[in-house]
Amino acid sequence: MLELSAREKKLLIALCILVGAVVLFYIVIDPYLNLRKSVAGSGAEALSRLNELEKVYFQYRDTKEKKENYDRLMQKSSGVSVLVEESAGRLGIQNNKVYNREREANIQNKFKKTTTEVKFEGINIRAALDFIYSMENSDKLIKTSSLRISQGIKERSNYDITIVFESYTNGQP
Repeated sequence: MLELSAREKKLLIALCILVGAVVLFYIVIDPYLNLRKSVAGSGAEALSRLNELEKVYFQYRDTKEKKENYDRLMQKSSGVSVLVEESAGRLGIQNNKVYNREREANIQNKFKKTTTEVKFEGINIRAALDFIYSMENSDKLIKTSSLRISQGIKERSNYDITIVFESYTNGQP
C-alpha cells in the first residue's frame, strides 16, 4: 500500500471534509432552501388569490343586493298615472296638467316597459323640477327619458313642459 506523509494525510482529510460539505450542501441543504422558498412563494400567491376571490365575492354580493332591490321595485303594481296624479296634487300643479298618456311594451316577455308622457302648461321651473324629483325618488323603477320645455303663452315666468317617464314592471303576474 502507499505510504502517505502526515502532511498528505491532513490534506486528504481536508479534501474529504470539503467534498463531504459540498455533497451535503447540494443533497440536503439546497433542496431544503428551494422548498422553503417555493412554499413561501406559493403562500404569497395563495394569499393574493384569496384577496382577489374576496373582492369578487363582495362584487357578487353588491350585485345580488342591487338585483333584489330592482326586483322589489318592479313588483310594485300601481301604475305610473296614479303616481303622477299624487305627485302633481301634492305639489299643487294638478290643474295645470293637460294630458297623461301611457304606452306599454313587452321586453322579452319577461318585463313590461311603460312609457308615460305628461304635459303641463303654465308651471314654473321649480315646480317641474320638484315633480321630476318626486317621481324619480318614488318606490318604483322610474326614469325620466325626455324633458321638453317651451315658453308659456300667458306669463313669462311660466313654461309648458312635456315629460316622458319610463317605468318597468314584471310582465308575468
